[in-house]
Amino acid sequence: MLEQHRTLREGVVAGALAATAVAIWFLILDSVAGRPLATPTMLGASLSSLFGMPGAPATAGAVLGYTAFHYAAFVVAGLIGATVMNNAEEEPSVLIGFFILFIFFEIGFYGLTAILARSEYFGQLAWYQVLAANLIAAATIGTYLFRRHPGLASRFAHSLAGDEA
Repeated sequence: MLEQHRTLREGVVAGALAATAVAIWFLILDSVAGRPLATPTMLGASLSSLFGMPGAPATAGAVLGYTAFHYAAFVVAGLIGATVMNNAEEEPSVLIGFFILFIFFEIGFYGLTAILARSEYFGQLAWYQVLAANLIAAATIGTYLFRRHPGLASRFAHSLAGDEA
């Protein structure tokens, strides 16, 4: 039971940190371009359109809805990462699964982006901006979780080498 609470807590915190880091990244990009909040406005309108509200204007409600979706998606990613890391405490080679999940996460994210791009509200997001956001999110989740499990990196190296951990 304590382990489940630890995983839940770590996942929620890691996801919230990553969501915030990505939101800050796009706020900086949008502000430099002279359009603060342009990305969440555009994504909120796209998401509203995707869920059956065609012609939905870029309203504060759409932005708030997207923000909730954004945080929920990152909390799910954080929970997956925390689950893998906590299971890796028992079997360090499970970290290989972490990297495989990361690849699936990236594929899923690009799939969602492709779906949202069909909306007239999607606008122009450069691929390198999205790539940077994904790397920021992965680095944030990874850094947080590895700091919560400081001995895991050396145990993983021993596991790969076939040594006793």
